[in-house]
Amino acid sequence: MKASSIHIDTIFNNIVSTTETCCTTLWGFSSYIQTPEHTILFDTGSNGRILLKNMLSKGIDIQKIDTIFLSHGHWDHIGGIDSIIELNPYVTLYVTPHLSKNFIRDYRQQSRGVEVIGEKLTQIAPHIYSSGARGSSLEQSMIIECDEGLILIFGCAHSGVGEIAKLAAKTFKKEILLLLGGFHLENRSDEEIRKLMQIFQETHTKTIIPSHCTGERAMKLFHEEFQGAYIQGGVGQSLTFDSDGSVVLL
Repeated sequence: MKASSIHIDTIFNNIVSTTETCCTTLWGFSSYIQTPEHTILFDTGSNGRILLKNMLSKGIDIQKIDTIFLSHGHWDHIGGIDSIIELNPYVTLYVTPHLSKNFIRDYRQQSRGVEVIGEKLTQIAPHIYSSGARGSSLEQSMIIECDEGLILIFGCAHSGVGEIAKLAAKTFKKEILLLLGGFHLENRSDEEIRKLMQIFQETHTKTIIPSHCTGERAMKLFHEEFQGAYIQGGVGQSLTFDSDGSVVLL
């Protein structure tokens, strides 16, 4: 699969995008991912009304969604789920055991099905993988394998952006085209952040687009260190890739 066939819209975020003004910011995260075979909603933010408003502003058709991927069970990542399911119940949910048994039982009745991901890296569709449920939050991240390299998307990366990046690079033996989402670095020291930047270099990461819970200090250091390889993430941002796997903002 070519990276240029992937289209990603950030449709829920507490960070304002520098390229988009039509969407509303609120704490949380969600992205809308289009591949040649699937249309995926990654997390649902904290508020269904705002999620739907932003999707409408971006011209997104909710009926095209066939997969919902919930990184973990924190409120700011699952708050909009009911608003989506009410309009489109013909979706398959991929969740981790961080979601309660009652949640899983109820949504099995309201959707096409719920798949619970365990701790191992798991393929969920052609070229699309879950990192597996990791850390105390049993959080999963998404890995998309393209011909040119890997795309990694995080909700909050409670188990560590660096650890998931190393896992992906080692498993697929490819460079990383993009790391996107919340990096959970708000309370980390400069030393810890710089160690993470070293991992980015070791995994040959081309572009990072942090937002949500990454923290202002970390984003400042990323901007200073990576310059052209750093892009500020935010709600309403749309992107794809060019022929060599470089990010193209739309």
